[in-house]
Amino acid sequence: MITHFYTNEQWLEILPKAASKANAIKQLKAHLNCDRVISFGDGKNDIDMFEIADESYAVENANADLKKIATAVIPSNDEDGVARWLSENR
Repeated sequence: MITHFYTNEQWLEILPKAASKANAIKQLKAHLNCDRVISFGDGKNDIDMFEIADESYAVENANADLKKIATAVIPSNDEDGVARWLSENR
């Protein structure tokens, strides 16, 4: 299956078919014996990761489709949104 996330962008990513952020999280979760996964993202390539995470946070300047499925929207990456969330929620 070929998936095109960004059709007007100027880069190329070539990955094995099974490679995805979601599959990486599944493997890490099993390897580390994690009970819960929290993910952060900003692009369409984060959608599969958000779908399997227990909680998912999109930064304010994230893709609109990603923000729709996020647990919540946090301040933008320009405002250190992820670092602020981690600092406030540990």
